[in-house]
Amino acid sequence: MVAEPDGTSVPFRRLPHVRSLIVTELTSAAGSTMAVLAVAYLSFNDSKSVIHTVLVSAAFSLPTALLGTFAGRVAARSGHRRILFFCNAFKLVLYVVMAVLAFVDALSIPLLLATSVVLGAVAAFDYPAWMQFERDIVPPDHLDQANGTLSAYASASTFVGGIVGGVLLGVTGPWVLLLLNAVSYGAFLAILVKMRPVERDTTPTDRVGFAAVLRYVRGQPAIAIAFVQTALLGLFVAPIMQLLPAIAHGLSGGTNLGIVTGAVAVGAIGLAAVVGKLRKRFSRLTILYGTFVVSGLVLFFLGLFGDVLEGAPLWILVLLALVPFGLLFSLAQAVLTAIVQTRVDPAMEGPVFAVYAIIYTLCAPIGGIFLGRFADHHDVWGSLKVAGVMVMTASVVMFVVRQRRTAVDAVRPQTTRSGQFDGLLRGHLLNLNYDRDRTT
Repeated sequence: MVAEPDGTSVPFRRLPHVRSLIVTELTSAAGSTMAVLAVAYLSFNDSKSVIHTVLVSAAFSLPTALLGTFAGRVAARSGHRRILFFCNAFKLVLYVVMAVLAFVDALSIPLLLATSVVLGAVAAFDYPAWMQFERDIVPPDHLDQANGTLSAYASASTFVGGIVGGVLLGVTGPWVLLLLNAVSYGAFLAILVKMRPVERDTTPTDRVGFAAVLRYVRGQPAIAIAFVQTALLGLFVAPIMQLLPAIAHGLSGGTNLGIVTGAVAVGAIGLAAVVGKLRKRFSRLTILYGTFVVSGLVLFFLGLFGDVLEGAPLWILVLLALVPFGLLFSLAQAVLTAIVQTRVDPAMEGPVFAVYAIIYTLCAPIGGIFLGRFADHHDVWGSLKVAGVMVMTASVVMFVVRQRRTAVDAVRPQTTRSGQFDGLLRGHLLNLNYDRDRTT
């Protein structure tokens, strides 16, 4: 087995291949943002129904769930870079076809659903391979900074892609945005050809199925908590991105979708600076609890006041809410990913990463369908209030339950691996400055 790189004394940006990772994030994020704008426009524009946008997203999730564990085993047994190359080459071809169909005004809702299914099947293999590829390059002690920095660069690129894409959408239509996304995959492939990092041996010793992954996760409390909070993120936070077309529709002026998408990206740009400072003071679990509670408050107040304001005041409210929401959403994703990446054993990486992706990709459309139908029957502002209340309630309940469990376990000797974790978490809850290392 190849030893993991030791980057303790090397600044993150000077690690081998990190600059290539950053360039990859910049090109991919800009292209993906334009594609999301194009798909959201095509699925929402005709009917003005949020549910169409949600159904396209749900179509993406179905094959990811069905193929997830198999794809995880493939990613663990095969070359991570090779899988990424073939997946992104396929997506390049598919987006060129979608651009042609959009140009001739033939990319209908049924075709959008079909292409989403195909893209979801490719993503089932792409996502665990990318997480393992990142681990091949970045040492464990740099993962928080890596996820935060890459997310910040991606968010800056998303902001640019959202603004430029919004303008192009009004001038040329969605086909140009789909074509530019295909071009971004070409740039990604060129970078992958040049990058040849030493890959770790992540081949599992035995066949690992879904049930085996769940048993493993139950024995790793930090990962189990991350899985539950990932489900919460998918159910009530991630679907807000699917509500952006409806939010933009309620605002005055043009190119609204690009602007509100850019506002979310602006908040996430500050992630790299924020995550490092937070990790010096708080544990990852403490950061997560706080992030979810504050996110719930932001969503609730956006829905509460968005329902009564209009014109310029509504614009100000939306921008003031979406910027911090973008930061909080990206922070939760970065911390959750770091927990899973650092706590999982190498032989279990592929299957665990695959199930992690399944949880998110299944919960996001479920939450999206619920909030989307609520928005169609009532309004988008009511959906935001519901999402905010659910996120705050679930976060507080999780915190209280965990606190009570650790209080009970405090009277018992902490000798098992699970008990040792509870002892650490008890320190997190009683003293928020307790954990300054990367154990959780």
